[in-house]
Amino acid sequence: MNIDPTLQLQNPFDQPSTHQDTLGKDDFLKLLITQLQSQDPMDPMQDTQFISQMATFTSLEQTNNMTDLLTQFVASQSNNLIGQMSNVIGKTITWQETVQNKDGSVDVKNHTDIISGVSSQGGKLTYLTKSGDKIDPAYVVQIDETDPNDSKGNDSKGDDSSGSDDQKD
Repeated sequence: MNIDPTLQLQNPFDQPSTHQDTLGKDDFLKLLITQLQSQDPMDPMQDTQFISQMATFTSLEQTNNMTDLLTQFVASQSNNLIGQMSNVIGKTITWQETVQNKDGSVDVKNHTDIISGVSSQGGKLTYLTKSGDKIDPAYVVQIDETDPNDSKGNDSKGDDSSGSDDQKD
C-alpha cells in the first residue's frame, strides 16, 4: 500500500481556531455569487428574490458600519470623560464605605478627602485622593469646593455616619 507523502496529519490543536458563529458580509456575498452561478438557466432566480437578497445584504452592511461607528463613538466618549471629570481635581469629596462588623451588623462610614487626580483603567474611572485612596465615583455622596483656609488639606477618614462631631468651645 502506497501512502502519498504530501498528505500529512495535522494536529487541529496546533492551529488557531478560525471558527465563527456568525456570517459576515463576505460570507453573504460568496453565498449569493454561488447561488447565481449555480442557478438553473432554464429557471433563473426571480428578480424579486434577487432584490430581496441585495436589500438584506445592504441592510447587513449598514448595520455593520453603524456598529463600527458606535464603537468608535463610545471609545471617544470614554477618552473625553476623563477630561471632563478632571474638573473635580482640588475639590473636597465625601464618600461612603460600608463595613461589616464581626457581629454581622453593617456600619456606613463617611470619609472626606481632597481629589488630587482622576484615573482610568480598563474603562473604569476612579478619583485619586491626597491620602492615596482610589475612590469609585459611585460611592461619592458629596463634592464641595475646597476651603483654601483649611489647614488639613488632607484626609479626615474615620468620620462615622452618626454625624457626631466633638467640638470644643
